[in-house]
Amino acid sequence: MSNTILDSITPEYVRSISNNDVYNRGFSYYRSGCVRHVKYDGVLLKAEVKGNESASYSVFILADGNEIFEMDCECFYASDGEICKHIVATLLKWIEQRKKTQDKRQLSLRQKTFFDQDDIFPQIGPFSSYQPGPADILSEIFSDFGHFNIKVDLLNGGPQLELKLVSGQCSETVLHISAEKSPHVFEKLTRFPGNTVELSEKARKVKLYKNPLVPYLHADINTEGHIELSPVLKPKSSGKKEGQAVRWEQLDGNRIGEQWVWQNNSYRPIESIPYPLKPYFNKQKPLVYKEKAAIDFLKLDLEPLLNDASFQPSEQLQCVKVHVKPDVSHVQVESCDNDWLWLDPTYTVGRHTITLSDILSCIDKSHCMRKGSDYIEIPKDIMELWQRGNGVIENGRIKMPKLGYLRTRAECDKKAKVTACHETQKFLANFDRITPPQPAPAVSSYKGELRVYQQSGYDWLWFLHTNNFNGILADEMGLGKTHQAMMIILSALQNEPNVPNLVVCPTSVLDHWKSKFQTYAPELQVALFYGKERNTLLSCNTPSVVLTTYSILSRDAEVLNKVSWNYIVLDEAQKIKNHKTQMCKATKFLNSRRRLALTGTPIENRLTELWSIFDFLMPGYLGSVDDFRKRYENPITKYQDNEKREILKKIIHPFKLRRLKKDVLTELPPKTEEKRYCTLAPAQVVMYKDIISERGSKLIAKLKDESQPVEYIHIFALLTKLKRLCDHPKLVLNGNSPKEATSGKFELFKEIMEETLESGEKVVVFSQYLEMLDIIGDWLNGIDVRYETLRGSTTNRGKVVERFQNDPDCNVFLGSLMAGGLGIDLTSASVVIHYDRWWNAAREDQATDRVHRIGQTRGVQVFKLITRGTLEEKIDAMITTKATLMNSVVESDDAVFKTFSRKELIELLTF
Repeated sequence: MSNTILDSITPEYVRSISNNDVYNRGFSYYRSGCVRHVKYDGVLLKAEVKGNESASYSVFILADGNEIFEMDCECFYASDGEICKHIVATLLKWIEQRKKTQDKRQLSLRQKTFFDQDDIFPQIGPFSSYQPGPADILSEIFSDFGHFNIKVDLLNGGPQLELKLVSGQCSETVLHISAEKSPHVFEKLTRFPGNTVELSEKARKVKLYKNPLVPYLHADINTEGHIELSPVLKPKSSGKKEGQAVRWEQLDGNRIGEQWVWQNNSYRPIESIPYPLKPYFNKQKPLVYKEKAAIDFLKLDLEPLLNDASFQPSEQLQCVKVHVKPDVSHVQVESCDNDWLWLDPTYTVGRHTITLSDILSCIDKSHCMRKGSDYIEIPKDIMELWQRGNGVIENGRIKMPKLGYLRTRAECDKKAKVTACHETQKFLANFDRITPPQPAPAVSSYKGELRVYQQSGYDWLWFLHTNNFNGILADEMGLGKTHQAMMIILSALQNEPNVPNLVVCPTSVLDHWKSKFQTYAPELQVALFYGKERNTLLSCNTPSVVLTTYSILSRDAEVLNKVSWNYIVLDEAQKIKNHKTQMCKATKFLNSRRRLALTGTPIENRLTELWSIFDFLMPGYLGSVDDFRKRYENPITKYQDNEKREILKKIIHPFKLRRLKKDVLTELPPKTEEKRYCTLAPAQVVMYKDIISERGSKLIAKLKDESQPVEYIHIFALLTKLKRLCDHPKLVLNGNSPKEATSGKFELFKEIMEETLESGEKVVVFSQYLEMLDIIGDWLNGIDVRYETLRGSTTNRGKVVERFQNDPDCNVFLGSLMAGGLGIDLTSASVVIHYDRWWNAAREDQATDRVHRIGQTRGVQVFKLITRGTLEEKIDAMITTKATLMNSVVESDDAVFKTFSRKELIELLTF
């Protein structure tokens, strides 16, 4: 241990660094025994000094070499940097304690004939970071014993040294030096004069190398194909040869820590082991890596090692590659029986081909394999692709239902080649519509004539029917989905006349369906499961076709489920878009052999609406709703994942048929859309600003704070109020508006109406708000114009539509967007006015298609009224830019309020 000034300090020195008064007070404290708990670790001296009135002060004195560079006490006097009486008392107490310790030690050592270096350094605690070096050991020996001779020998043949100290005070005292210190002490002793140090015969033969051994880590592939690491020591390059390389483990009994080797009666130094290599030298990491461990080593540990020059991999190891996630490159498909297929997939990764047998042989073990010199990591979910298609392993192949394969095929890598037998190729070609399906049978009970595209739709439905599949007929509004659905029902009745069929539709089109069956299949027994007497309808012989509504179904699901239906047809199937509703659950609860969904808008808000319809048609085909969200909805809607979008399109394609009017109805007259703009009336401007100021500011502040949730309910309520104000002040003043209150939009509307009525055209007007329809109705009454109205509460819907269609004196039809936009024909009109804008453009198009559809002989003019500078103008721009989701998945249109970003919502709330 290096001495400091505290090892030789005297009372005179203490007096010299303090004034007389402080020294005297300190001396008094020292003599009174006020100093306690004195401790010294070779650098820091500390003690507790009892002061007046039972106060106690901690003293700290720090020394290094011949200088005390810090003295500190907790008392007020020392806080100014002065030496206080407590410091003086501590130093005097230390001098006394040191002298007593040295006296005892000198006596003990001189009386002892055998000791080791720990006896020389008793003050070093077991947790001290200080360890005495060779010079410290020899210095202490000389200071304790004065002049003596040293006899040097090897303890038990080495590597420890045994020193025998001979002096006039002690005939012979033995000192054992630790193995770690022995090489250094030996080197120091060899420099002593010959008359002071005497080497034994064994000691004279000890060689002390200066050229160190250098640690290296060799890495190679062993004979069993595993990665093997070998820590070795090599002599550092020098002018002369000093021995060969040795393996680290061969020196287990000869190493002295990590710094020296004792071998062949020689001390040899070891260079410091580089940090990345240490775990392999001290056995914290294994030296042989197999299978998964080898892959982990190559992926995680190899690169850091390559950056160190002491790591020496073989050329063979450097050529080893790790491959992950093999891709399906080929699938052999063969027929199994009517509803099943045999699949034999082949995988490719890097330059390697992997068979299903290869995969099966390792997935129950380590999930890795060797191919040549490379490692291949097999993901734990590699069979999930086949499991999602309900595939099972049989005899080394995958047996999968045809329905499952149609999904699996879409999810396979698009580069994967499929080889199928002739029968399977024909089956797939029909689903892909590469070749048209076999023509469906003629139906004698149908008294109409199908258009060409309707016949192909019926053929497609019959193809699904014969293969026991269900589907979505998603033709654009006005293409006659009702007729195609009637045909598949009638053809099913030809084969199975005693099995009834159920059609579920919105209340607004119940009469429409009944009218269609009466007109085109007058001999068919059709009944309405509707009204107070409905429960008696199914008590005996069930009619061939039963018509009911979604609301009735949700209430009477148990009654309807007592019947085994052949077909269940859902018209406007988007009604079951929310899988959590009682109505949706009731629909899926029904018992049927086959199912058909009719809708022009399979998606109105979210992709899970499409999932819900498919869950009705083919439960499980798109997986669970959570899996669907994770796999498709979130990637597509949140991250615009085009690859996932294309896969989803391929999955649903076999079971979805959609045609557009522009593609199949070339004879349909043109439809012209025109946006007409107006401004708020002065009184409306004041009200608009007041509403924004009163309720919009707080919502905008919360939207700007990303940590706050989006309060859609409050935002939607405010936006709805602004939209109602744009329509007319009376919609927000709740009957308190003055008679002269007017609206810029209403004035524009009256101009368009007057011009249209003068030209003799019939007009259909849609609005979301019934109060607006009342205002328009009052105005029409005032100018003596006859009109019909259809809203949710209308009971005689069929008669209302019939009067408008056939009465030449009834020139205006007023409909709420929800009630008037579904399943009715309004082809006697040629002008459509959307008085206000809906969040969803698909809803507007659906309503417009009540006029622009089969049977229309004149061009249709569509007006959309927009108030400039308000949220209406902003909504129009937003729904235009967001009309992508349905186009990309079901080839139509979509726009939804909840897809707007915070920035867009703030924009809507700003005037």
